[in-house]
Amino acid sequence: MSPTRLVTSPSRSLRFRLSCLIALAFTAVGAHVSAAEEQPVNALIQQHCVQCHGSDDAEADLRLDSILLVPENETQQEQARETWHKAFRLIQAGQMPPEDESQLSDAERETILNWIEASYGKVEDPNSTDHWSFHAPVRPEVPDATWSGQSLVKRNPIDGFIAARLNEKGLAPSEPADRRTLLRRVTLDLTGLLPTPDETTAFVEDTDAFESAYHRVIDRLLDSPHYGERWAQHWLDVIRWAETVGFETNLERADAWHYRDWVIRSLNDDKPYDQFLAEQLIGDSIGQDAALGFLVAGPANLPGQIGRDEEAMRQARQDELDEVIRTVSQSLFGLTVGCARCHDHKFDPIRQQDYYSMQAIFAGLKYGHRRLRGPLNDQWTAKVPAAREQLANLRDELESIRNKFGLRRPVENVQSESFQPRLANSVRMEIAATANGTPSLYEFQIWAAASDESAGESAGESARENVALASAGAVPSASSFALANQTRHFENLVDGSVDRRQAFPWVAATGGPAWIQIDLPQAIEIDGVTWHNGSSTPADYEIRIRNPENGQWETVAQTRDRLPRTDDMRDPKHVHLDSMSAAEVEQLFQLIRSIRAQDRELQRLNAGPQTYAASFTDAPAETNLLRRGDPMQPTDKVIAAVPAFLDAASSAAQGPAAEPATELGRRKMLVEHLTGAQHPLTARVMVNRIWQHHFGVGLVETASDFGRMGAAPSHPKLLDWLAVEFIENDWSVKHLHRLIVTSQTYLQSSHPRREAIEIDANARLLWRYPPRRLEAEAIRDTVLMASGKLNREMHGRGFDFFNQRGGLSDYRAQETFDAKGWRRMIYAHKIRMQSVDVFGAFDCPDAGQMTPRRNHSITPVQSLGLLNSPFINRQAEFFAERLVEKTGGDLGKSITFAFEIALTRSPTPSEHAALVQLADDHGLAQVCRVMFNTSEFVFLR
Repeated sequence: MSPTRLVTSPSRSLRFRLSCLIALAFTAVGAHVSAAEEQPVNALIQQHCVQCHGSDDAEADLRLDSILLVPENETQQEQARETWHKAFRLIQAGQMPPEDESQLSDAERETILNWIEASYGKVEDPNSTDHWSFHAPVRPEVPDATWSGQSLVKRNPIDGFIAARLNEKGLAPSEPADRRTLLRRVTLDLTGLLPTPDETTAFVEDTDAFESAYHRVIDRLLDSPHYGERWAQHWLDVIRWAETVGFETNLERADAWHYRDWVIRSLNDDKPYDQFLAEQLIGDSIGQDAALGFLVAGPANLPGQIGRDEEAMRQARQDELDEVIRTVSQSLFGLTVGCARCHDHKFDPIRQQDYYSMQAIFAGLKYGHRRLRGPLNDQWTAKVPAAREQLANLRDELESIRNKFGLRRPVENVQSESFQPRLANSVRMEIAATANGTPSLYEFQIWAAASDESAGESAGESARENVALASAGAVPSASSFALANQTRHFENLVDGSVDRRQAFPWVAATGGPAWIQIDLPQAIEIDGVTWHNGSSTPADYEIRIRNPENGQWETVAQTRDRLPRTDDMRDPKHVHLDSMSAAEVEQLFQLIRSIRAQDRELQRLNAGPQTYAASFTDAPAETNLLRRGDPMQPTDKVIAAVPAFLDAASSAAQGPAAEPATELGRRKMLVEHLTGAQHPLTARVMVNRIWQHHFGVGLVETASDFGRMGAAPSHPKLLDWLAVEFIENDWSVKHLHRLIVTSQTYLQSSHPRREAIEIDANARLLWRYPPRRLEAEAIRDTVLMASGKLNREMHGRGFDFFNQRGGLSDYRAQETFDAKGWRRMIYAHKIRMQSVDVFGAFDCPDAGQMTPRRNHSITPVQSLGLLNSPFINRQAEFFAERLVEKTGGDLGKSITFAFEIALTRSPTPSEHAALVQLADDHGLAQVCRVMFNTSEFVFLR
């Protein structure tokens, strides 16, 4: 949470400009701040703050050169208040200026803090729970305001709250939008697709009262399966869901797409939000395994990416759990609980104890694959008995062959070879072939009878000791060693470590024959060796020892009389067994291949269908509070609990509740806490997200931060009314959609009005419908819909935007797609930290971090992509072919039909004439290319 220092400093001219802005801000604050008070504060701000907080990349997103107040503009007043309250807390906490800057004296600090509170109101104590969002919402009275002279209370309560604020500011609402505009707006808003010309005609020509006709449109759109596809993307943004792990390797999370499909289906079914929430936390207890993808939506290192030392493994585990806590707290609580990992939260009453108590709720969680229960799983389970019997029969046949030809049992992953005691000073293992890859070993041990001293209490018994230890003077060598990731030098074959979590195996530099040799410090009588396989298993080898008396090598163990392993992938013609002919070896390997295939099939059926989602252990590890978040400095044990200041039951009992007895009980406790009718945040946070995606910004602008550092609500009573309405209507998201899109507020025109802009430039008070650019997914989907190539196939494994699904090598964007790649963009395989070609420029998040609200930038790169990319040009050609097919090649009719499809209206005479001329000169496809590049096509108005 503490800010970091910028390397560069603003120029002298910039400092002058900032000082002027700050001085003007002081002037605009209010008459109660005297000029004598302003001057010392002005000087202190310039000396201590402007250098780090006076540019576009201001530290901690705290910019103090943008606080010029225009008293009539409520938006800027609120922004300035939030900015200075943020600065107050940082200064009060001693975090600003940072330690490596000149420090404020106590008197100087007091001067600035007093000025902020005198100018912008009292700043709340971070330990206080007296904050608007920490109290349960209560349904307020609906203001009996008027909208264009008509009472609104009985029509839609939303309009009452909006009109009351507009009346306060002397603002009037805008006139309703026309039917074509409304149909395009609500269709794109609810489904992310265009209305068809037939749908437009039907609505425009409907002779019923507007309200009846419009409600039928809303019902049709909310019943459309495309509704879930549109709104699922908003949720996936919030939790930064992707189908790769992130970080350097960014490997694929196979089968993660089940979660995406679960979200789509849940929204289409209007699953009550409390149930939607619960299934994502305790889905394993109610047969909703795919829903548990929620808990592992964030990035996490794979086991192979984690260092083998204890500190690295502990740190990785803490990072995994931190991602879970951030997902849960920001998406469901709307609080930044993750900021309390190393210390108490600086701005909200969240203690470090609360962070680790929440971590204890998820202490049993593991990232990876789990069984996906359902009809397919039931089918597979029914096939298990027959598959098991078939495998048993094949193995019985293999055992008969082993006995017939007198073969010893196959080598194991940890294989011991015993022989009569022999004097030796060197042991050599010559590997002619492996069952499955390049020669590799983890550890090699040589056994001798233990000396009295080393045997200790076991003296006189059959105690043995490993004499192949570097610590005892053994010296290893090998034919070669690989210089690759996750391999090690052959010297580590004798380090005595067999803990695979702590190191990697020796691997030969190339495939084919290889050898290792252990030279002992002195001749000793040995009677056996043990080798631990590495990334492959030796299948054809000899163990030889050197006699120190004559220097001769003698073979003491070999594999020509052993049955091959069932994972042996060798070509039978390269396998030699002393008791079998080549033809008999061929038949043996045919049987082995059958066993291997049947074993894989049985494993598949036993495991059932798989999805990437959280799984849980019944005995989670103890959770401790960590000093400064350091996993190597555990302190007191903590029990599973929700943040204390939000737990009304615990507060009433004046102490924490008992920890649930089971791991599942811990998560159920969290569900019960979040879905209680009196929880202050759950309903508010979700209601705000829904409002945001209808109007471009939420009633609370910081959609995942309802704490003190978040924005205050623009309409606090409306937010509370909607939250209570949400709960009392069975947490129905579609009920909220209907309320919002049938309100007069939503139905307004988006046309600007100069006098209103001067008071509320961003339309936060909603005196008009705020226009905004469509998201990347909606733009691509509507391009495909206009061209007639949209593939409406739903669910399942996604299509690829890139040449690969994960790894270290470069991603190359696909430039052209077949029908599979013409599905809706939500079905694209989501690669973390990789921007999608063309549409990535439209602020499409890369799932590197949570995106509760997307940016809506306008850049030249966007226009260039829509104008020149192979994808757009090809779709423009398809669009032209569709027009010709519809109109028989009549250019005039083609232009009109293009407008009806792409822009939901007819062209004006001047537009029509200009585009007919363009088609005459350069072809109809160029007209379609122009249509895709109009602001009207990519904006929601």
